[in-house]
Amino acid sequence: MKSSQNHIPSLLSALTFIVGALFLFGIALVMGIGALASFFRGTDVPAQQTIFLVAFGFEGIILLTATFFSFQKFLQRPSADQNVTIPSPAWLIALSVIVAAASILIGYQISEIEPVAWILLPILTIPAIVLPLGVLLAFGIRKLPFGRRWQTWSVLGLAMSLAPLMLFIIETLVAIVIFFVIIVYVMAQPELASQLEELSQQIMILGPDSEVILDLLSPYLTNPAVIVTALIYMAVLVPAVEEIFKPLGVWLFAGKLESRAQGFALGALSGAGYALIETIGVSGQTTEWATLLFTRIGTGLLHITTSALMGGAIFLAWHERRYLRFIGIYFLAILLHGLWNTAAILFTFSSVAEMLEQEGRLSTIQPALVVAMSGLAVGLFLILVRSNWKLRKTVLSPSTQPALPDESVETGEVAKETS
Repeated sequence: MKSSQNHIPSLLSALTFIVGALFLFGIALVMGIGALASFFRGTDVPAQQTIFLVAFGFEGIILLTATFFSFQKFLQRPSADQNVTIPSPAWLIALSVIVAAASILIGYQISEIEPVAWILLPILTIPAIVLPLGVLLAFGIRKLPFGRRWQTWSVLGLAMSLAPLMLFIIETLVAIVIFFVIIVYVMAQPELASQLEELSQQIMILGPDSEVILDLLSPYLTNPAVIVTALIYMAVLVPAVEEIFKPLGVWLFAGKLESRAQGFALGALSGAGYALIETIGVSGQTTEWATLLFTRIGTGLLHITTSALMGGAIFLAWHERRYLRFIGIYFLAILLHGLWNTAAILFTFSSVAEMLEQEGRLSTIQPALVVAMSGLAVGLFLILVRSNWKLRKTVLSPSTQPALPDESVETGEVAKETS
């Protein structure tokens, strides 16, 4: 029997996940203490606090589960190496859709009723987020192999811990670089620098809560240069970084992948885990709770589909040395992600222009953007389902796998000897 000390990767995974779980439980604890303090003071309990209490606690439980199976592998327990199968019968998918839709609709009705919202919204948040992601994931992984239990949970755990942390650091550094480039540009334009200095002084005098500030910022918020800069960052740089690092677990297990189908399935799982972290992070916006969670379904579909494509591409690059195919799929993932972010950014700027009552094309393109994002969501779903269907045909069950040549020869020789 191998010593447990021989498998250091599982120990490192367990340590990573337990740190992530403790961090999430810490956030949940702070939110819980804040909610209790508001309750005992006799003031309204913010629903945001109770939502985050439950949501971050739920994420912590997932990471604890990943910790358990990684530690089981470190101890060389056979259960850690059992193959994972995730059945997705039609009745379960239909039930999940119904429960998720009911959760979002009920949340929409009660989100403005503070005494009810702070109790029920946390309960509704988990099915409203998890079930849509689960349904989309089911379409992507249907009848595809995952591999061993500890590897599967490690891929999910990495997508919910180390991958978001790395992406946050990298994207923050990129944003800082862009900020310094803007500073250098402004310093080279004395007139613009003078305008911005005057604007900052006015904001300091008025205070951050003044409604006049939005009017002062309006020429800059709808400036084409500002919009282009936002698009370069959100629609080009962010997708380029995220599509590499989201399937972090697939990269780390690339040498252990047995097929492109397995890489695709684990990539889809990575995308679902990352989407879960992202969506829970914004789920506390109670005034827009239902609308936000409904629209985040599309973002979840985007992350699952692009990460699944990248997971399959990682297998092609690592095992079959098809680097050009990997690059092509990578650019496709960036394109899909970039188109989605472009529509979202333009919708945001269009909303600002409409709120400021500025006439022009920007304030009237929202219907077209909604149609574009809906069409893109349909396209993403078709790519996910079509890719799953094609990869399922490459997966042979043990009963249908042809015998290897050596096995056939040995079987024939044994038959002759026994006869």
